[in-house]
Amino acid sequence: MKLRKTFILKGSLMHRYIPIILYFVSLLLILGCENTYYDDYTKMEVQQLDKDLENRWSTSGVIVKNVTQNGPANKADLLEGELISYIIGEYPINSSADFKRAIKKAIAKDNNLLLYIKEKPPIRIAIRQMGDKVGIEVDDKNTVQIKHIIPGTPASNNPDIKVGDIIDKIEDERKIFSLSDYKDSITEFAKMNTEVKFRTSELIGVKIASITALGNLGDARAVNPLIDILENNPELSLRKSAVKSLEKLVILSGLNPLFTIYREQNVNQLPVDSLDLKLRESAEILGLIMIDPIAKTATLEAPFGIQFRRRSDQLYKQVNDGELVEVAEKHIQLSTEPDQEIRRACLSIIGILKPETSIQPLINVLIDNNEIPGIRFQAGLGLSRIGNPSVDSLILVYHEADDAGKDIIVSSLGTIGGQIARDFLIKTLESTDDPAIQLTLVDAIAKIGDRPSLIALERQRDRFQEDDSAIRIFLDEVFNSLSLHNTNETPN
Repeated sequence: MKLRKTFILKGSLMHRYIPIILYFVSLLLILGCENTYYDDYTKMEVQQLDKDLENRWSTSGVIVKNVTQNGPANKADLLEGELISYIIGEYPINSSADFKRAIKKAIAKDNNLLLYIKEKPPIRIAIRQMGDKVGIEVDDKNTVQIKHIIPGTPASNNPDIKVGDIIDKIEDERKIFSLSDYKDSITEFAKMNTEVKFRTSELIGVKIASITALGNLGDARAVNPLIDILENNPELSLRKSAVKSLEKLVILSGLNPLFTIYREQNVNQLPVDSLDLKLRESAEILGLIMIDPIAKTATLEAPFGIQFRRRSDQLYKQVNDGELVEVAEKHIQLSTEPDQEIRRACLSIIGILKPETSIQPLINVLIDNNEIPGIRFQAGLGLSRIGNPSVDSLILVYHEADDAGKDIIVSSLGTIGGQIARDFLIKTLESTDDPAIQLTLVDAIAKIGDRPSLIALERQRDRFQEDDSAIRIFLDEVFNSLSLHNTNETPN
């Protein structure tokens, strides 16, 4: 049996290239279920397409898992990770008997065939139901020629089919939905010693769904392939999917303390009260655990919650080894990364991991007045999550920042709090006459809310005693809010 391969992109033939899907589908094969079949005819192992990909993208086929060196599949340039969506058998037509046999075989599975007529493009012929005639009668005195076209048949409805045409071959195109389809088709073609072509679909949806699946698996082995896609792939949609999956893995890695408890006790169920509330809620939202409010238990969901119990520690180490942070720091910069979705996702990764090495890169984003406001604000949020180590750097760049940057810096310092941040905010409030920044400063100082902060705000209220400005009105609202808060906290 001879093998050949064609590649399709949106219905047209494309040149051969090493598909990016190899980066991650191969890993999915390792991590996923083992619904596989070794094809002894082609000397390769294929695996059923993951249901998530099949349902989400209306895509079907089998994935090449392993290719034996020097076997037919290897010689046909089939590669691990490729998706086989069609198997096509070619029936050469040398006689009327060949023609009748080929017609019968080709329409048996899906009621259609491809007819190849000499010096014409291929013609697809479809019948409505089994038993209907294609409508072509041939004569094979020298070559196989069409001698009669039956009226009212599919052949008669196609103006490209004419009496006297020479038939070269018929192709039997089998769409592959499952391993069973693959096995049946390849076995049938092999027994007939038919030349076979594999058509592999390079659909962007399959790639995106595969990348997304890597993020959902929560396996440390997914990190480096995803970084590679983010760093090196020219396809923007794949880079976006990769960084979103990396963000998901970072979120999952933060659940390691919770899953360590399950792992150390070697159980799949624990009392709800024995688990950290915030981590427990996050794991429940992500579908990793199920809470029973009556039994007051937290049970690992099958299969991913149970699998993640084994994977969480390795994922935590991989995510925190420094490489991911370094990559994220590079891709938060407008000068490096033009896509704002990728910049946002990388800022989110840094905000979750909170590495002190990211302080200066975050500062650079915050003070970049060419950056969009939302991303500058997200950089400030990341600095506030890092906390006290960010304070000196925020104070240092305050006076060189534009008004929007100053607003973000003040808000971040108010979130962080502490004596150094508080004293700087108070000093700045007492020395500025800019109404807009005054309001942000008052809000930040009130957020800190300790005694020195309240005394400083009292001084400002006295300063604007006879004023009906926005700052005076806002100060009154702040103290009314604080008074109401204290009243609510007073015990009966």
